[in-house]
Amino acid sequence: MNIVFFDLDNTLYDSEKYYTRAFESISEHLQKRFKIEQKTSFDFLYSNWKKTTSMYNKIFDDLIEELDLKISTIDLVKIFNEQEVYESDLFSDTVPVLEKLSKKFKLGIITDGNISRQKRKIENCKIHNFVNFTVYTKEIEPKPSPKPFQYALNQSSLNGVRPFYVADNPKIDFEGAKRLNFSTIRIIRGEFKNIDSDEHVDYSIEKLEEIEKILEEN
Repeated sequence: MNIVFFDLDNTLYDSEKYYTRAFESISEHLQKRFKIEQKTSFDFLYSNWKKTTSMYNKIFDDLIEELDLKISTIDLVKIFNEQEVYESDLFSDTVPVLEKLSKKFKLGIITDGNISRQKRKIENCKIHNFVNFTVYTKEIEPKPSPKPFQYALNQSSLNGVRPFYVADNPKIDFEGAKRLNFSTIRIIRGEFKNIDSDEHVDYSIEKLEEIEKILEEN
């Protein structure tokens, strides 16, 4: 039996929708509090996120410095983390593929990010209906560490399984998985789609449904 673990953001969940709404909420807050034109702060956040990606963790510090704001980074992060999540944020192929695979394989999630935010995505988008195991790396050690992957294997309590990991970001997603002999599948979409793959990626796909063929051949 195979067990398939998925990354969440940019793999199953379209993170750009979340970031866009969160930046809008932050911009609305700053307009009300400091009379700063909403477009000014939104454009700064969105354009800088596009340029630096979600791996950059100083975007709110940069905004505060750029606009000379008398506000804490913690306040902005709180607004970001508490942004609403909708089922429509999922990529259109996510539910059909998970539903189909869940009938044949054990499925799990291994995800970075704020735990309450990631839990809200999994629950609000009803992904929990299809997965057997969820690992939040913040509780263990963030990727690319192999520790969350080892924890995932221990949590699954299945002997003789072949583990797969499906994710999108070659910079952090696959190294730890390969160190524990996961077969790795990269889906080329989301904010890291233009980054070249490396030796830690076994398969590359453009559509989530292509996973089934890979699993059947292994």
